[in-house]
Amino acid sequence: MSSFLRVLLARRRRFRYSGSRVPCNLCGGESFLVVGRRDRWLNPLINVMCRQCGLIFLDPMPTDEEINRYYERHYRIHYQGAAEPTPVSILRSLRNAEERLQMLASVLKSVMRILDVGSGGGEFLATAQRQGYEVEGVEPNVGYARYAERTYGVKVHVAPFMQIDFGGRQFDLITCNHVLEHMRNPLANLRRFHQLLVPGGNLHLLVPDMAEPHKTPIGLFHFGHLHGFTHETLVMMAAKGGFAPFDDTRRNTALLFRRLAGPDPNWFRFPEHATALAAFFRRRTMWRHIASIGAYKRTAGRLRYLLGDYLTVWRSTDRTSDATKAKST
Repeated sequence: MSSFLRVLLARRRRFRYSGSRVPCNLCGGESFLVVGRRDRWLNPLINVMCRQCGLIFLDPMPTDEEINRYYERHYRIHYQGAAEPTPVSILRSLRNAEERLQMLASVLKSVMRILDVGSGGGEFLATAQRQGYEVEGVEPNVGYARYAERTYGVKVHVAPFMQIDFGGRQFDLITCNHVLEHMRNPLANLRRFHQLLVPGGNLHLLVPDMAEPHKTPIGLFHFGHLHGFTHETLVMMAAKGGFAPFDDTRRNTALLFRRLAGPDPNWFRFPEHATALAAFFRRRTMWRHIASIGAYKRTAGRLRYLLGDYLTVWRSTDRTSDATKAKST
């Protein structure tokens, strides 16, 4: 119970910053609509939406120094409650790694160099390496990066992505799983991805969907989420960075992109999106959420998922303990 309270207090503690007002990272717009005033822990946190393209972001935006300080030491404790991976987070990461590799099966080759940006505890890197791929990771949090290196023997760059010198190396595939929303300048990072990929290379992006209907209205707002995406803004930003989705019919925020020769000049392909998204946020009130049956179904599903993971870890720990006792006798 004491450890649970420590985690709860750590997550409830507000990360203070000054920041500054910045234009929209996608279209350069400077007219904003406030769509959130508090984070998921009810701390004050202003999120705005660009009235021109629909991109969501913090206002004020933290400075580079503030962001680096947050991710180096605070983020994993603030966001996940631990400085290093826990048994439950490892279980989830391993399951996620297998799912991601299955999802990417259509573009994986017999010999491939993969860069995982935001590699966390290294489970995806380790799983891909066991399957014969050459892998590198990027993880700015020291505790998680060192855990990955120590546990799996994988190569991890412990620094913000834009500060890393890859020595001219290029990659066949870059994966970015729940990371783009954490970047102060996602467009610049996408352009860097483009430089690091070989011609014909691929990019896999997965971000939370800010238009997901059954999420708690404040649930996606968090200091670590500097930007918020929908399917439309993700596709437009990727196009501006030099990428096109493999499947134009998929309307979600987990997409596989192919590298284009350069930026798509026709990237602004959803001119009505901001108006539609503003209407969505006007409807997305806490009272309507409480009255929604879908919200309770989602909560029940998440509880079953969480309890299942904790039960799996407990059983595994119990079996390991029994095996240790048997050896000692």
